[in-house]
Parts: sequence; structure tokens; C-alpha cells
Amino acid sequence: EGDSIWDYLSRMWAIMQSTVEEGLLTDGVLPGELHLRSKARQYYVRASSFKPSLQSRALVIAYALATAERNAAGSQIVTAPTCGSSGVLPAVLYHLKKNHGFQDKEILKAMATAALFANVIKTNASISGAEVGCQGEIGSACVMAAVAANQLFGGSPQQIEYAAEMAMEHNLGLTCD
Repeated sequence: EGDSIWDYLSRMWAIMQSTVEEGLLTDGVLPGELHLRSKARQYYVRASSFKPSLQSRALVIAYALATAERNAAGSQIVTAPTCGSSGVLPAVLYHLKKNHGFQDKEILKAMATAALFANVIKTNASISGAEVGCQGEIGSACVMAAVAANQLFGGSPQQIEYAAEMAMEHNLGLTCD
């Protein structure tokens, strides 16, 4: 890719952040016949009362749910790698920025690494839940989040590769239900 990749990734990161933030502010019923209520804001508020050891995990869940609910509402999201798994990477990156102080420039490099790994999966297997099942879709998203986080925390190329392998391995054999 040329230098324009950084502008592209910057736009995608801005959308990811906006999606999480909008999702955390949204309350009410999601579109559709099931009349499901939005839960991201509720999870986010509840997370503030948790002990620090659980708060971090609860915040990531709230961020992922915020993105998933914005997807369900027909809002703009980043398919990283798919609509169905679109909450994973934004949630992890948003949390790392807000709670660990990583800068946008660092996050863009981590996103580029995540995209490389997603391309390897897409080329050699599939990122499509319809094609290979839910583990392919969510597994790919977990790989993207694992390699991005590992790179941000200073992982070597071998450690980043191992993070990808562990993330995918722990999704193999899962069923959709």
C-alpha cells in the first residue's frame, strides 16, 4: 500500500471511536421485530461500580456491545473484519487508548498489522461466518485484536504471530449457539 493507507486507517479509526461513543450514549429499543433494548450504556454505567480487576473487562464488553448495537441499528461501522464481528477490534483499541494511554499514531500501526493478519486469513481460509461458521468470523476478529494489542505492548514479530495463533486456536470448534 502507498502512503494513503495511513489516511484510510485514520478515517477507519475515527469511525470506530465514534461508533463506540454513540453506542454508549444510545438507549432504547433497537430496530427490528424482536424489540430488544440497547444494553451497552447500561453495561458501561454498571462497569464503573466494579472493582478495578473486573472493570477493565466490563468496559471492553460495553464498547464491543456499543458497536454491535450501532450495527444492528443500521449506523455506519467498520467491518473489521465483518459486520457480525465488528465490535471486537474497536472495543479493544478504544479501551487501550482510553485506559492505557496509547496514541492514535500507535493505534494506526497496530490496525495495519491487524489488517495484514486478516488478509492472511481471508486468503488462506475465510473470514465469513456464512462460509466457515461463526468461529471463522469472530476468530478472525479476535486475531486482529490480539495482534494489535500485542504490537501496542511491544511484542516482537514472533510474539505477535503467536498471539494470532492463540486467538484463532481458541475459537476453533465453537458453534453459533
